[in-house]
Amino acid sequence: MLTVFLRSIITYIFLLFIMRLMGKRQLSELQPFEFVITLIVAELACIPMSDTSIPLSYGIIPMFTMFILHILITKLASKNHKFNRFLNGVPVVVISPRGIDHRLLDKLDMNVTDLLHALRAAGYFSPEDVAYAIMETNGTLSVLPKAGCAPLTPKDLSVEVDESRMPYPIICEGAFFTENLLLTGTEESAVDALLERHGLRREDVLLLTLDKAKKLYLQPFVGDAVTGETL
Repeated sequence: MLTVFLRSIITYIFLLFIMRLMGKRQLSELQPFEFVITLIVAELACIPMSDTSIPLSYGIIPMFTMFILHILITKLASKNHKFNRFLNGVPVVVISPRGIDHRLLDKLDMNVTDLLHALRAAGYFSPEDVAYAIMETNGTLSVLPKAGCAPLTPKDLSVEVDESRMPYPIICEGAFFTENLLLTGTEESAVDALLERHGLRREDVLLLTLDKAKKLYLQPFVGDAVTGETL
């Protein structure tokens, strides 16, 4: 009995250490591969905890292996956007000003009832109130309300808000997304000219977003963010 007690404490401490190193995301924010690794690690921890005939190392070594695998996959996904898209998929716009895209819902194995449930969870009870709804790669729904349905802020009292303000990521960690640039109706040369004005190259940019009104957000790896400008 004492052996099981001590093995449980050791396994718990090691598991806590591994999960702490893997990051601070909540369960609902995990990407698919992170969720799979978390399930495997939890199962591996149970094997040697209760069965004293199994060496403790048979649980600890596989857990450590899963941790190393998680680090390698995360690093590779952060450096290679094609691999990241393959691993996690891409966000999908399921509601646009044209309405609900049922074909994309089918690809996501969702139905309208699922979408309505996700909208209510986000605080919106009618698709009529929504300009854009994006299903993120971790399964959460991000909602951009229509101008008349957005929560009122002091800024809204003096600034008219329209639906063209949806920002598209143009550069993310040095990677350039041409397809998003096309959605804003902007020439690639205009983006390069913007970067040149700020003395930046594409690989120097942590995040650049742009909406259809040409309003931008520019965050370099080094230095302060640039806000309030238009392209």
